[in-house]
Amino acid sequence: MFLRRTLRLSLVSFCLIFSLLKLPAARAELQPLDRIVAVVDDSVILQSELDRGIQLADQQIKQRNIAPPPEDVVRTQVLERLILTRIQTHRAQEAGIKIDDRELNGIIENVAAQNQLTVPQFIEELKGEGMDYQTVREEIRDQALVQRVRQKEVGSRVVVSDEDIALYLSSQASADDTEYRLSHILVAVPDGANSEQREKARARADALLKRLRAGESFAQLAIANSDGQQALQGGDLDWRKGGNLPTIFASVVPKMAIGDISNVIEGSNGYNIIKLVDKRSSGGRQMVEETKARHILLQPNALRDETATKELINELYERLKKGEDFATLAKKYSDDPGSKNSGGDLGWQPSGVFAPEFQKQLDALAPNAISAPFHTQFGWHIAQVLERRSRDTTDETRRSRARQAITQRKENEEYDAWLRRLREEAYIEYRSADGSSEADKNGSEKTDKSAATPKKS
Repeated sequence: MFLRRTLRLSLVSFCLIFSLLKLPAARAELQPLDRIVAVVDDSVILQSELDRGIQLADQQIKQRNIAPPPEDVVRTQVLERLILTRIQTHRAQEAGIKIDDRELNGIIENVAAQNQLTVPQFIEELKGEGMDYQTVREEIRDQALVQRVRQKEVGSRVVVSDEDIALYLSSQASADDTEYRLSHILVAVPDGANSEQREKARARADALLKRLRAGESFAQLAIANSDGQQALQGGDLDWRKGGNLPTIFASVVPKMAIGDISNVIEGSNGYNIIKLVDKRSSGGRQMVEETKARHILLQPNALRDETATKELINELYERLKKGEDFATLAKKYSDDPGSKNSGGDLGWQPSGVFAPEFQKQLDALAPNAISAPFHTQFGWHIAQVLERRSRDTTDETRRSRARQAITQRKENEEYDAWLRRLREEAYIEYRSADGSSEADKNGSEKTDKSAATPKKS
């Protein structure tokens, strides 16, 4: 323990010295330092990180048309989020999980594409918002690490059995076709909390419910008081299927009307209050159009160049037109190992399974028609459509959705418990502007989240 403490202090001292060295000597007394606001295990959270997080949180709050809460409330919530992220990235490092620069570049390309931007345009957008690209890049790396370690530590342990699916379908038959939009406030209690701690948490939840029933804004109270992961979004849980709801909400939400606020709901994580913002039906039969097709694929190789390959595919096409058997030619000549031995048969497949160029050729063929030779990224093809059908996949889709819903619900519950354990095991020390510090005592009583100086959360 002494060694770990020494390492922490050494790291803090190094960061302070490094900040001083970065300042020009003539202005060292005039320019403020990027001070430390919290120590998390063997790393630190800086004021600049906190300021940037507050800026982003303020933007999110404005976009949701929520009246801005006091600055110290947002500060406390953002700092807690930074602490949780840091704890999880530490766990990822301990587990040997890494996101290298090549993989990170791919993630950033996807983020830019989702915003209909190229990477250079994405960088310019960040600059326009006054944000540093390298800083955002590392924050994206952290989020990727968090997702990776969550999957390894939590998701990989979640098992959904056929019995789980059958029980879900029998008990959630009506809820499965309904989606709910909920807002949520959580007053958390630590693992192993004693009766006094639970009573005080329950009293806080009861007081919040009373204020909600008196007409105060749910979103504002969530931002200021909730311990949930969506606190800075006003507690918004977004749209969720009935089966995706946390277990403790599943029996409550279907009985609520839009606008209703629940009573306090006790769970293993603490005390919950939910509001039903909206609901919608997503029912109906699920029909899928499928095509049964086969093909011959030829690829250039060491003995046959591109020109010779094209000549051979054209020769096979002429032989097919003269009546030779498609399956026989496919078995003899096709270079597709997955379909060659079955005469080129690709089975029944829904639209969109194949590469776009191949799918386009299939869609243009009538049953039993054979395509002229065409080229894709895989080589030269001749394709034939054998049959088409519409298939009712409602039951199959319901089972697939049930599996996804159960998996998500179990993973969310496991993740909350896992994250609480990580936080309680971590060393956290808060640093105030005057340099004084306060260690976060594991298992200590939760303080008012609106306090100016963050304490236990």
